[in-house]
Amino acid sequence: MILVTGANGQLGRRIVEHLITRFGSTAGIAAGVRDAGKAADLAARGISVRPADFDRPAQLAAAFAGVDKLVLVSTDGPREQRIAQHRNAIGAARAAGVRHILYTSFLDVAADSPAEFAAVHRATEADLAASGLKVTLLRNTLYADFLPMALGDALRTGRFSLPAGAGKASFVSRDELAEAIAAAAAAPCLAKDVYELTGQALHDYHQVAAAAAQASGRALRYEPVGADDYAAALAGHGLPDWLASALAGMYAAVAAGKFARVSNDFAALVGHPPRPLACVAQELFGARPD
Repeated sequence: MILVTGANGQLGRRIVEHLITRFGSTAGIAAGVRDAGKAADLAARGISVRPADFDRPAQLAAAFAGVDKLVLVSTDGPREQRIAQHRNAIGAARAAGVRHILYTSFLDVAADSPAEFAAVHRATEADLAASGLKVTLLRNTLYADFLPMALGDALRTGRFSLPAGAGKASFVSRDELAEAIAAAAAAPCLAKDVYELTGQALHDYHQVAAAAAQASGRALRYEPVGADDYAAALAGHGLPDWLASALAGMYAAVAAGKFARVSNDFAALVGHPPRPLACVAQELFGARPD
């Protein structure tokens, strides 16, 4: 049996859907969720829905009973909370006899990264390495889905600011990443232990602005800004301090080149590369209202 944690979340739910598509059936698929009521539609389709609160280790162990492969979707929240939650899940998986954990990690896990997200995933990868279980790391690049948030109201103002400097990254939609993760989970065997799920080309945010401008028909420009100023601006708009700092750190990691690499791992799992930025930008910005 394959269990996907966070199955009410945007990535987890998509992984479940892609597993159903890949298998042509709901048999052998389980969904770990905090709120089972929100997964009633999955239960109605024959998915085994199991309460799996990352803050309740005993509940996690019960949820993981009979599971062979665990797709551990990383949680959200402040750094130490996430690390502890992931550690709870790893311990519960060992207690339940799970044989294989596939973990949704981050492309940037560098020790010198300015990103708090990198620290979270680096710590969890270390915990997984010490677990004694079979582990597959699925290191995701930046979600293309976050580009509208990154651009903010740029379609109205004509400009946006990020602390990404001239750094480059690739961008892949959450749904496509879910497809690759599901493919890895469904595979009877995998060729390696670490997959870097990236796009096929690197782009800086000047190029992102150009792609969004082409899709929307609006003039756009990108203006780099300092990480501290960006975090302060986010906090001023109501984001929690930890999240404002984490997002600023992520873009600072882009500026530092921590996302400036591409891999063919996505195509190796799925059978084709992810969509290029121009296609994703058309979907995200091509029909946006004023």
